[in-house]
Amino acid sequence: EEMERMLNEYLEFASHQKSEKTELIDLNFIIKDLVKKYEGKQINLFLEENPEINIRPNSIKRCLINLIDNALAYGQKAQIFTKKMMNDMIILIDDDGPGIPKSEHQNVLKPFYRIDKSRGQNKLGVGLGLSIANDIIRSHGGNISLEKSPLNGLRVKVSLPFSSFY
Repeated sequence: EEMERMLNEYLEFASHQKSEKTELIDLNFIIKDLVKKYEGKQINLFLEENPEINIRPNSIKRCLINLIDNALAYGQKAQIFTKKMMNDMIILIDDDGPGIPKSEHQNVLKPFYRIDKSRGQNKLGVGLGLSIANDIIRSHGGNISLEKSPLNGLRVKVSLPFSSFY
């Protein structure tokens, strides 16, 4: 039953990803709209003024929901930053949870991988959240990296290149 649920979730993601068209969107608008869903949760936003970028908005929303859900599942508070660099738009999502050991950073981006089966028993996830987020960002020409958060949890750094959108 669990395997069927995992496969269905991944197949749904894959089929939707192929059909969505890109649009010129303000990334801050997407983030602010998503955060409304988390009313009562401690999320602080630090958003720079951003140019609009050409993205597949529903895919980016799904990516950010996966990342924010993880931050709040393992931590009590989250911080989201956007920062415009020379060639990239950077999104940082920090939490104050237990973090992920550096030796596991690449593994957790793989489909169906879970660090510690017992750690996630009370979670509904199946080890696809970070993998799907990574696939979405890579399909936009970007990348995801994991670091230790200034809040002592996990920092997820998303880089979306401007050059690939023009």
